[in-house]
Amino acid sequence: MKREDALRATSATLRARSVHEARVRRLNDARAREAPDGAYVLLWAQSAQRTRWNEALEYAVDRANDRRAPLVVVFCSTATYPEANERHVGFMLEGLCEMRATLGKRRIAFEAFACAPPEAALAASERAIEVVTDSGYLRLLRAWRDDLARRATCAVTEIETECVVPQLGQGARRAEPSAATFRPKVLARVREFTRNACAKTVDKYERLPLERGVDACLNVLDAYGLKRDPSCPRVSSHVGGESRAKAKLDVFLTKNMLSRYHHSRNDPCLCLQSHLSPHIHYGQISVVEVARKALAFRDAHADEADICASVDVFLDELIVRRELAVNFALRNPKYDSYDGLPEWARETLERHRGDRREWTYTLEEFEHGRTHDKLWNASQRELVSSGKQHNYLRMYWGKKILEWSSTPEEAWRIAMTLNNRYSLDGRNMVSLTGVGWCFGLHDREFHEASITGTIRRFSESGMRKKF
Repeated sequence: MKREDALRATSATLRARSVHEARVRRLNDARAREAPDGAYVLLWAQSAQRTRWNEALEYAVDRANDRRAPLVVVFCSTATYPEANERHVGFMLEGLCEMRATLGKRRIAFEAFACAPPEAALAASERAIEVVTDSGYLRLLRAWRDDLARRATCAVTEIETECVVPQLGQGARRAEPSAATFRPKVLARVREFTRNACAKTVDKYERLPLERGVDACLNVLDAYGLKRDPSCPRVSSHVGGESRAKAKLDVFLTKNMLSRYHHSRNDPCLCLQSHLSPHIHYGQISVVEVARKALAFRDAHADEADICASVDVFLDELIVRRELAVNFALRNPKYDSYDGLPEWARETLERHRGDRREWTYTLEEFEHGRTHDKLWNASQRELVSSGKQHNYLRMYWGKKILEWSSTPEEAWRIAMTLNNRYSLDGRNMVSLTGVGWCFGLHDREFHEASITGTIRRFSESGMRKKF
């Protein structure tokens, strides 16, 4: 076998081990360029902002080494991204700066641009052998990828990086109605998709020959053109980056946390959360890595029932609930509107539209925590000050917005506005469906009550009894 053929065979073997074929999707029919027209392999990074357990990155490294070409990673973002603010972008940039430094150690160039993402990626693709990109699930993210694939004159391949079990192109035509129907379909395949993603270097190194203010957006927040809003500043309680995410995971996967998690996780006073959701939202840590490490911890403590039960509950939240949200976003075109809620939920709220409300509040009153309920106000203040809420309090928070708003539609608008503005993990399919759950999404009907009808209720007295 010739040396070149041997290299290609070895690379193909590594690729098969690193990236499951179900994660790979060609987005267009164009062919990869041959040298000298193709100068590098291009990875357009958007959702997976990390260097570890990044299947798109490892696939692109393999392709670059196959062609004996450099790999260039491009990230681009814009201040016009819906509802983005300084808090969100600041957290993201903290992670991107770390990503750039780590990629440099692997001989991989990283270029960042503050401009419309498809345009920068398209310009960079003009001299690319081929383009690799990561996965996106929301409408705008899908449109960006489709736009690039349609206009690029070289091959564009999407690698699914943000789910444990791939959801793109899996054939299901309808959104799953609940976790109960979705759970067995996903959990049966978890072990199959939690294999190693080998971190490799590239054989050649080259920077991108584009004059677009390279890296300005990583060093200067103002490059994004964001309007500073003193009421929603950056937060110090949660700092972005891959190393921060890994440190949080290491703290969470301990006997001290997991001996209590399954039975006490809903108590906000015990601080048993992983705090990984902002990092997962920005792709700063892989859900595959988290799942794999959690499974390994469970296997190492197989004789300890509390730990096994805790890992099972955690994985249900990480995989089943999260990927159910992805399923909903991909298969319900109204996923981000009140009209996307289940028909039974909208019907029961309509029947109770005229019920007398003891308390009603405006967006401004909710935003500033000016309700009669001290627990709700505390949860809102936590969201504003830290960018996060305890998950159980987040459910109570959303339920009460529904109960205390003038109409169900107004409640939806208020809850989505506050979630997307203040939450570090807002503006994605998981937090969106989390708000939707408060309105009946992925839930069942309960005993009928005023205002909320047959939608599950949370009461202040019930919360007092719990905590």
